[in-house]
Amino acid sequence: MYTSLLLLLAGSGSDSALDANTTERIGPSSRVLPRCNVHVFEPVHKTSTKSRQGGSTESQYDVFSRIAPRVNSTPRSSADWILFGSDLTFRDAHRYPAIRELIELAANSTVPIVASSFFIHTRVPHLPRRSVYIFSEMETRSEQILVPFALTVGSKLDGLAPPTAWENRRTALFVGHVPQLWISTTRWRIWRQLYNRSDATVASPDVWTLGIGLECARNGTWQEHCTGLHGPVNMSCDLKPRSATRCRTVLREPGFLRDFVAAGGAVVPSKLGRDAYLRAGLDHKFCIVAAGDYPNTGKYVEAIIFASRGGCVPVFIGVSPRSLAFGSVIDYRRVALWSGVSSLGSNLDLWRRWSAEQVRPMMEYARTVGKLLDYDAEGAEQALREVCRRVRIGRGPEPAMGGRVYG
Repeated sequence: MYTSLLLLLAGSGSDSALDANTTERIGPSSRVLPRCNVHVFEPVHKTSTKSRQGGSTESQYDVFSRIAPRVNSTPRSSADWILFGSDLTFRDAHRYPAIRELIELAANSTVPIVASSFFIHTRVPHLPRRSVYIFSEMETRSEQILVPFALTVGSKLDGLAPPTAWENRRTALFVGHVPQLWISTTRWRIWRQLYNRSDATVASPDVWTLGIGLECARNGTWQEHCTGLHGPVNMSCDLKPRSATRCRTVLREPGFLRDFVAAGGAVVPSKLGRDAYLRAGLDHKFCIVAAGDYPNTGKYVEAIIFASRGGCVPVFIGVSPRSLAFGSVIDYRRVALWSGVSSLGSNLDLWRRWSAEQVRPMMEYARTVGKLLDYDAEGAEQALREVCRRVRIGRGPEPAMGGRVYG
């Protein structure tokens, strides 16, 4: 059990390094802060993970159940901060009564309180900002404490065969959701560059939905194009754009109508199963991690853990530093490559010629810090250290260090 937290505050020196024993960045001006005691407040109303939006369990948002069990509650009178014992990420009949309990607790507490409302769309209203902190997937306000997505990756990778030899690997792995263009064009532009590369693995269950943009052109329709594709029955040929504004966004995207039609059957839904995806992370040189509907994505955690097992090296595109957990500890410049969208293809052509020795430092650093992002390893402990750091020094968001963007 996590009985107390020993915190080391990072110094400002450029020669800071990661100490493997404390998992905190150590610099010449570091100082030891007092131990941090936690009291767990058990409210009457508790939400259920099964009641999140749309009835989806979305286990990746369930960070509270990965952190709370590691806390050994101390008496409230001796606590440095209080952990609120109901996860406000999940929307059900208990959520608003639980929020009212949290507000009442904050009004009667002399120490900071930490609650979990991880999903970006589940904001908690009317909280006093100076006394309540929130576990979150992004840091956009000073009271938010960014922690990793609750992904189970490391332990499953450890059960697989060793990674493929570097020189025998395919170059790039890019899988997942592709947002509509009026939300973000980043993943579409990546998909367009990679889908027909023989050295890349590309899979998306929904890139086909961008085809509704064909309805914005006068000389073609999505229905006409869709019926000529041979794909699963879950492709709806009756979709329509919802507004003229969205059509204008589609028509402003350079070459979209031409490129989407030219892709033909490549847009048919495809998805790697979980086991195949984990295996692919060990069989490719680079994993493309890109901003999606929001500037954040849980795939950065998976990619770093892949690299920690000798798998693919992360390539970040459009990923906000404010969506990378534990930026006061992890130097993301040492664990990932950074690329612009338009230069991705040429960068991959360059990077794929690198030797195993050239990427080894990134993999070794990933092995050191990957455990801090993995709740099966030290993720929960590091989240608690981060809370202690924040409540002790009263500091607002501290974004992670980004890397040089190639191109």
